[in-house]
Amino acid sequence: MIADFWENDNLINYVLKMTVVAVVLCCLLGVMSERAEAAMTDLRIETVRAEVTGDVHIPDGVCRRMEKSVETIAGQLLEGQPASAVFARKGYYEAIIQQVFDKVLVGYSVSRVEISPEKDVKVLVVLSAWQDRIDKLSVETRIMGMPPVVEELLRQDIAGIEQMFDEMLINLPVAAADWTNGVVKHRLNEFMAQRAPEFRADFDVIVEQNTKVVVDIYPLLPVVRTIDLSMRSDTLPNVALLTQRQDMQDGVNMFVGVPVAFVKRHQATIEQMLAKRVDDNATAKAWSVHTKVKISPGEHTDIMSRSNSDEYFLRFEGRADVGHSRDTAKDYGVMLRGLLGKQFRNRDGIFTLLDFYPQHARWNWDVGYYWDILPNVRGNVRYDLKEKYWKADMKYDFARKWSFLYEYRHEGNVNELALRYKLHDFLSLECVVDNHDRWLRFIGYF
Repeated sequence: MIADFWENDNLINYVLKMTVVAVVLCCLLGVMSERAEAAMTDLRIETVRAEVTGDVHIPDGVCRRMEKSVETIAGQLLEGQPASAVFARKGYYEAIIQQVFDKVLVGYSVSRVEISPEKDVKVLVVLSAWQDRIDKLSVETRIMGMPPVVEELLRQDIAGIEQMFDEMLINLPVAAADWTNGVVKHRLNEFMAQRAPEFRADFDVIVEQNTKVVVDIYPLLPVVRTIDLSMRSDTLPNVALLTQRQDMQDGVNMFVGVPVAFVKRHQATIEQMLAKRVDDNATAKAWSVHTKVKISPGEHTDIMSRSNSDEYFLRFEGRADVGHSRDTAKDYGVMLRGLLGKQFRNRDGIFTLLDFYPQHARWNWDVGYYWDILPNVRGNVRYDLKEKYWKADMKYDFARKWSFLYEYRHEGNVNELALRYKLHDFLSLECVVDNHDRWLRFIGYF
């Protein structure tokens, strides 16, 4: 039977083949092991990343600064070195990093350093804080040279500054307060740039039993240097606003010395604030006055205030005709007009109109009803109580300063057309044409 076994060619061939395969695999594994060892020998450290932790919470900004310091120390020591060499002398390098970093620290001691020797090395540093630490903190914020209104807005902008200092300083060793000033200053600058970029802030840490931080905030240039205030009304006499002008002037003068960018950023709030100074007046409330303020911020700031009533209108005008050739015309020359109206709804109301002609010592008195036919189109009918006849007119404001007017007077069947241009809030010019003549009319608003 043994002879038969050896005589079996197929079995012998199979065993020989398996033996050859085993030998080849052993050779390949040996070569790969040698290459891996050589690769490990040639691997050099390219970057160093640090992680700092401790037995107490380390403020984020302080921790990041420590990690950068450790990365600088370890980078000088390890970058470019073979990883195998660092691994072989791991304890030696850890001791050097610990000794060097421990010497530059105040308020902390280095308990332990661990290096992971790879292509991208990680250095773990474990710290223990000194016992005397900041447990309580009070923050006093002082805003320099700003009026109370601006100070209130600014304090709303920087709300949370106390929490920022808490995050940076609470649990920090008292001895570390001085050398971390740079970190805190950088964080404070970032905070101000996000919340109130028109101001800068300086701070001082007073280390006592209860640590105190004093923050001083100063305006940055450019600031508002002069303010030009204009007050107007389209429904009330402009002279009536003179009673409110001084109070309004005091309000706008508060913004002299305030950064222009701050005024621009809070423009809507400041406009509402100034409008409220007029609208809160007892007389303004009685006449249902609502004010809109428009600010054009700059070193020379322009402020336009327009106060109009939603329920009443009271206007005084002076009219002068130039180039009128009809000597017999009753309304020739100069006329003074007073107009008082009461609005019922959004689109209609009643009014009374009194015209006085000083050159003839003559007057007319009309009463009438008006309505807004379309946006920017107003029509009315009125009755002359003295001359006993009807009148009607229509006004179309087709541009910001341009208007088209038509008036019909039943006495004499007069049709009058006019094109009006508003030269100023106090003056308009009309080109007038009627059945018999054409002339210019100047209209002044009081």
